Amino acid sequence: MPVLETYEWCDFWWEKTDRRDKPRVLLIGDSITRAYRPKVNQLLKEAAYVDMLATSRAVDNLSLKHEIGYILSQEDFRYKVIHFNNGIHGLHLSDREYQRGLEEIVGYMIENCRKARLILALSTPVTVEGRKEVINTELTDKLINRNNAMKLTGNKYNLPIDDLYTPMLGRSVYRAEDGLHYNAEGENAQADIVSLKIMEFL
Repeated sequence: MPVLETYEWCDFWWEKTDRRDKPRVLLIGDSITRAYRPKVNQLLKEAAYVDMLATSRAVDNLSLKHEIGYILSQEDFRYKVIHFNNGIHGLHLSDREYQRGLEEIVGYMIENCRKARLILALSTPVTVEGRKEVINTELTDKLINRNNAMKLTGNKYNLPIDDLYTPMLGRSVYRAEDGLHYNAEGENAQADIVSLKIMEFL
């Protein structure tokens, strides 16, 4: 049995389901992804429709594979690009456990969506709640290790990496007070980064 958080949640989004005139992009991630999805959709509106799976599931939770499997199984939608951002949830996992779960999930996506270009995103840094300029070193050090695991997995499968960590580091102007999330300016900055990376493969 996976270790669950106090609240577990899942949010699916399909954009303009009555249209077939543009390729589709799938964003998979957590609340960070959920926040920048509308902005990515707006930036890519001439090039693609942007769907989303946002979830709290960690990579050791079989429900994550089921949720990904569900959105990939929809016959009407075939994805040209999948952007995967997972690292902030499942803090109970050791670095080795995260690496193992990550490789399993990435392998599953590659196997079940062979025509899509998969992009792996690095997780964003975390600050101390109420102190936007102060890095939460314990959590951020863990996320650095997870970002290294993401890079290793990218190298293993020859996948591009989208760095959302470095541009957010030290940018207190982008941050929300809770230390985890971002204000509108930060979300816009992330959407710019994600959209530019996706455009490389459309």
